Amino acid sequence: MKINKVLAQEIANKVMKVLPYNVNIMDEIGLIIGSGDQDRIGTYHQGAIAAIEQGTIVSIHNSDAGAKPGVNIPIHFRNKIIGVIGISGDPNIVEPFAELVRVTAELLINQEFLYKERRIKEQMKEEFLYQWIFRNEEYDEAFIHSGDAVGIKLELERKAVIVKGNSMKEPFLLEQEYSFRLSQNTLLFIVPIDSDILRRLEDFISKDNTKIGIGTNHSHIGKSVHEAKRALEIAEKLRLTEYHCYYHNLKFIDYLTNKAIEFEEISGFFQDLETSPKGTELIETLISFIENSGDMNAISSELHIHRNSLAYRLQKIEQLTNKNPKNFIDLFQLFTGYVLYKMKYSIID
Repeated sequence: MKINKVLAQEIANKVMKVLPYNVNIMDEIGLIIGSGDQDRIGTYHQGAIAAIEQGTIVSIHNSDAGAKPGVNIPIHFRNKIIGVIGISGDPNIVEPFAELVRVTAELLINQEFLYKERRIKEQMKEEFLYQWIFRNEEYDEAFIHSGDAVGIKLELERKAVIVKGNSMKEPFLLEQEYSFRLSQNTLLFIVPIDSDILRRLEDFISKDNTKIGIGTNHSHIGKSVHEAKRALEIAEKLRLTEYHCYYHNLKFIDYLTNKAIEFEEISGFFQDLETSPKGTELIETLISFIENSGDMNAISSELHIHRNSLAYRLQKIEQLTNKNPKNFIDLFQLFTGYVLYKMKYSIID
């Protein structure tokens, strides 16, 4: 830590507000860098040089070698002399103030150091957040260490939440929660998977002109950020009325418009079902439901089962897939998943 000229002059000005004596601030080699007497700035102070060499307070009683009467006391930072503070005047009068002035100067220097240190850490964190959010590559050891250095635990699984709207205020953030402004009206939150950030956001934003995109859980946060963006984009383009736009609910639409997206959730479900008789029954029920346009009587008759048994099977499908066959969009996803499965895995004799 070095005393810069701005800080030195600030210390001199503050001390001189309470002491009726001129104050000089010297650097680590005895050069005056702050003073109530501007003509002395840039000159060497022999009393300060002596104080640095001796490591203790030096009093000057007679004017000689360019130094005026007064006291000079070293300024320490982390057990190292980084400068000297001098008070001009009769040493017998000003020396009692020397220790108080030294403590004041060191407090101001420590305050400045802590402020700079905090700003450096904040800048490092902001830079790391940017790299983290937009990183496509997997995390290597060096990147993980960089995260540790700014207090971000990359091993935690997280989700991205993007809030888009006007007049947004940021809620308070908990440990391992971070925010990043993507644009003037778009704010990104990176939070652990068990975070209640959505509840906290309720008090800070208006539902009238705001949408929230929510990605799925990932250890690689860039994937969740991309999903949250896509959820918002899909919701806006299709003019969906949902306030919370969950990517896992919209992934099917993303798949339809982007063949690079894997859509294994539903097709994998059919693969699992075909390995058991009960599973085959559910597939048969779903296909009959589609072919008969949801007519429960026609389906029951075709499958030779009671309506209650049919209702049970449909509930079972919904339970296993989280898709309700009686909902048109869910049924569309189920049928698409079945087609994808058959096209990918069926063997033609």
